[in-house]
Amino acid sequence: MQREPKRDIVEPPKPYHLHVYTTHNNCRVVLTYPSGKLVKNGWWTSGSCGFKGANKSSYEAGYQCAVRAFKRIEEEITSPNLKDGGVSPVTLALKFKGFGWGREAVQKAFMTSEGDNIRSSVVVIEDRTPIKIGGTRAKKARRL
Repeated sequence: MQREPKRDIVEPPKPYHLHVYTTHNNCRVVLTYPSGKLVKNGWWTSGSCGFKGANKSSYEAGYQCAVRAFKRIEEEITSPNLKDGGVSPVTLALKFKGFGWGREAVQKAFMTSEGDNIRSSVVVIEDRTPIKIGGTRAKKARRL
């Protein structure tokens, strides 16, 4: 009985990571190589997109961060930086963390025409929001 020769299993390339951190006060979008190293010019916050004060927590601030991130991802798709840890073809993993308007804005921007060019390269969408189960006792309710 003869055994079949082993076939080389080709692993798919590891994906780039698009981290979306949202809070009630800010939105931050970070693009990293598969190794975890930050892509050059690969981070955006509500403040760096021109929003100040209470406007940093708005839906529009999160949307603008997402649109700028998508443009940078399109640049990376057309010419990946292989010497810094980039891979070709470019695949993408979306990682959401936290609650806020920015999270919803990034999801909507991904589904609109701004996200058309990168939608096909997304292989994983992950929610990394920590959820407290039990935990410490809540502060006493404030009475006025």
